[in-house]
Formats: sequence, C-alpha cells, structure tokens
Amino acid sequence: MNMRPHATLAPLNARHSASRGGGWVTALAWLWLFLPLVWMWPSSRTLGDVALSALLWCGCLLWRPLTRVAAWLLVLVGACYLGYFYAVRSAPDEFFWYSVLGASTTEAWEYASSYRLQDLASLLCWLLPAVAAAVHLWHRAPLLTGRVLRGVGWASWLVWGVLATTGVAKGYGLEGTLRRVDRVYPMTLGESYARYAHAAESIYRIPPMAPPAAAPMADVVVMVIGESASAQRWSLLGYQGNDTNAALRPWRDGLVALPVTANGNNTGKTVPVLLTGQRMAEMPESGVVTVLDQGRAAGFRVETLSNQSASGMSLSFAHAAFRQRSDRFVNLQDGLQDGALTELLASSLQQRAAGQPALITLHMYGSHPRVNKRYPPEFAKWEDPYDNSIAYSSSLLADWIARLDALPGVRAALVYVSDHGQNFPQCGGSYTHGSTRSAYEVPLLVWGNATLRQQQPQWWGQLQKVAAHAVAPDGSLRQTNLLYTGVVQDLLGYQVHAVDKGTASHVSPAGDGPYPPTAAHNGCDDWFAQVAQQHPAATP
Repeated sequence: MNMRPHATLAPLNARHSASRGGGWVTALAWLWLFLPLVWMWPSSRTLGDVALSALLWCGCLLWRPLTRVAAWLLVLVGACYLGYFYAVRSAPDEFFWYSVLGASTTEAWEYASSYRLQDLASLLCWLLPAVAAAVHLWHRAPLLTGRVLRGVGWASWLVWGVLATTGVAKGYGLEGTLRRVDRVYPMTLGESYARYAHAAESIYRIPPMAPPAAAPMADVVVMVIGESASAQRWSLLGYQGNDTNAALRPWRDGLVALPVTANGNNTGKTVPVLLTGQRMAEMPESGVVTVLDQGRAAGFRVETLSNQSASGMSLSFAHAAFRQRSDRFVNLQDGLQDGALTELLASSLQQRAAGQPALITLHMYGSHPRVNKRYPPEFAKWEDPYDNSIAYSSSLLADWIARLDALPGVRAALVYVSDHGQNFPQCGGSYTHGSTRSAYEVPLLVWGNATLRQQQPQWWGQLQKVAAHAVAPDGSLRQTNLLYTGVVQDLLGYQVHAVDKGTASHVSPAGDGPYPPTAAHNGCDDWFAQVAQQHPAATP
C-alpha cells in the first residue's frame, strides 16, 4: 500500500525532469530550423536575425498540430533557400519562382546533376539535422508550458497581428507589408512570391510605342542572346588558353568585341534587362516596352527563334515577351543543340519579304547548365568542356554572320551578348552559376556588313574606340550589358547613343588595361557588391 504513491510519483518526477531537459532540446531544434541564413551569410547580424525570427515564430509551439506543420514546412523552406542559394548565390527572389514553376523537366534534371559536391555537402550539413529536429518536434517536443513561456508565444502572435493591421491601415498591400519584415526568416520567400504574382499580372501589358524619329540604320538585325559564356574564356578578348573564337577570326575586320558587366548572374535577371534596356526590379503596372516592340513600331518584321524552352507552369517575362511580341515565334524542343537554330534562321532570311526590314532574335542554350552536353561530339577538341562549348557557339556565330553577309543589297548586323557567365572549377569543382567575376563579366560582339559600316562610319568608329578601351587600369570594365540594348536600339533608328547607355558611371573614361586583369580576377569571392556599384540595372 505504501509503495503505490511512490510508484505514482516516480514517473511524474521523471516526466518533469525530461520536460525541463527536453525544453532545451526543443529550443535548439526550433532554432536550428531557422539557420539557413547563417549558412548563406555567416555574421553576427545574421545570427541575430535568426534568433529574432525563431522568437517571433515561437507561437507555433503553443499547439502540437501547428508545431508539426511548421517544423516540416521550415525544413522544406530551408531546403529551398539553400538549394537556390548554392545554385545562383542569391536568396529566393521572384526569379526563384519563375525557375521553379517555369523550368522544363530536362533543365531541372541538368541543374540537379550539375550541383557541386561541396555545395551539396553544405546543404546536407543543415538538412539532415533539420530533419532530426522536425522529427523531435513531431514526436517528443514539449509545447510552451507555464505562464511565462505561453505568454511569450501569445505575444509573438500579437506582434504579427499588429504588423498585419498596420499594413492594412497604411495601404501597404501584401508585398509592401512583407517587404517591411523581410529580415524575419523566411518572409523573403513570401515577399518574392508577391513580387512574382504582381509581375505575372502585368507581364503581357504593352505601353503605347511611338515609331523612331530617325530612319533605321540597318535592314536586317539579328539579336543573339547567349547563355553562360564568360568573357574570360573568349580568346578574342585575351584568353591565353584554347583558341575558343577561332571560327570568328576570318570576320575580324567587321567585328567589335569587348567584355561587359552583366546586371545579374542568372537568366531571369539579365534577359529582361537586355530586352528593355532598363532596371527590372519591379514590373510597372502599365507594362514595359521592349526592343521587340520598338522594332515593330519601326516597321520591322519581328521573329524570335529560341532554344530555351519554357514548358513549366509559368512563363518568365522574357518568354512571355518573345511569344506575345513577335510576328513569328518558334521554340525548339528540349535537348537540341543550338545548331538547330541555323536552319530556322536560314528559312527566315529566305522568306523575308523584299524591302521589309527584319529583327530576328536567336536565344541560345549556350553553355548551360551541363557544359559537356552543349556541343556535338566533333567539337570535343580539348580536355576542357567549357572551352569546347564556347568554340561551338563561336562557330555558329560565324555561320550566321556568313549567311547575313551573303544577303544582297542590305545593311545587315548581328549583335551578341551572353546573359551571364559561370563560376570556374577552381571555385567549387565544376562549371556552375555563381557570384565570381567570371560569372558577371560576359562577351559582347557586334558585326556589321561592309554596307552598314560604310554608311555609318562615325557610329562604327565609336564602337571600335569603346572596345579598345573596354578595361580600366584597375581591371574594372567600362561598359555594362546595356550597351547591347543600346546598339540594337540605334540600329532600329531610336538614336539612344549606345555608347553612353552602356557606360558604367563610376569608371573613369580615360586609361587602358589588359584583359583578363591579374590573377585576382579569377578569385572566388562574391562579386555582387562590385556589380551593384557599377551596373545601373543591377537588381538589389
């Protein structure tokens, strides 16, 4: 009889002791789920943001069902944050949603299979303990108990209620309200989706477009948007390794080639800027004018031939613009080499109506994302697959130039730029998206036939002068990829003065320098801060 009370108290004391010890385990498990920010940008400030975020969301620990849902949701969100960060060195933004919802199965698999092992290891170092933390919170986590802890939990919900009420009262809207709490993890993901949804609403709107004040400078303009080519691997720009641009050398007299700084390190950020020539951090309510619209207003037949498919659930701005604003749009099926664009271009040139100017866009797949799959076997000349892919792209550019040069009695031009470059193997073991200088510095090429150059000697001379002084003594580039858009607009008759449009405002106009500059140029540090300083369309 006397033993029964002791037998009853023993498990109670054990549970009380476990609860006290388990409380610390629960707190650590909860905090761990917020640590992806520290994995991405380790600093005392980031750690403070993580602690604040865990505290503001601790109200989820008031109820076991909510704890379970929140824990596994945070595992999923953290995997998205780190997975995207290691792919493009950026927090999930609106381009994350375009990538997730718009990528084809083939592209998604190539991205996954090209993931660097050290990045995968870093991701797993957070993810595996995060799964263990979620399992703990699911099965054994003591909820917030006691007056003080429950008061803290309810206070966190009160804070969120005040923030939501303030946002409604001041008319911030969902996006504006989320922007004001974007330091609270993982609110950036919600804010980026709000920006994506906002852009999706206005993506098809085209503002009124006036025709150019001047006559077009060219009759046939071919815009080529390359993919993942770094200026540091173009032999025309000083690369001392393999002669990656050998196919272009016979056309050197009619070429202007120079390195420029891209406004971003992924296609979703850069191509909209190339098409519009302006900052695209937010899509205007009225829509935005592209060079395709300007071409149509100038009387050009506009065609887009693309080897960058979009077979997912959502279209990026670039894909929507290409489809909506072209008189003819052809999207090649997945898996084809860029050489398949040649036949389409030849058909367009043959069918061009006499006297009607043509603006033709070729959107290449370039060196993206598995470089060893981006060229046919006969181009596997060297050990480095990236050099092989650039040599293949160069051969296509030379072929397309030859076809334009053979057109009788027209002023013809081809303008090429890569959307962004790549990180090199010394910065992670393989060629991938990244944030180094090689990922932001891209080649730009302008070719004009003899007729065009003879009729526009001053304009052509300016381009040549810019190319000759493209690199400053400190190794920075004087021109941005806005030069590409400006050149096309000039050719269409809009007289935007391409050289001025592409000039990086912080760089001195005098001086000269070699390219590539010094060994530090190939460093593996984050280059985005410098890009944001020198590029007028860089996205924050």
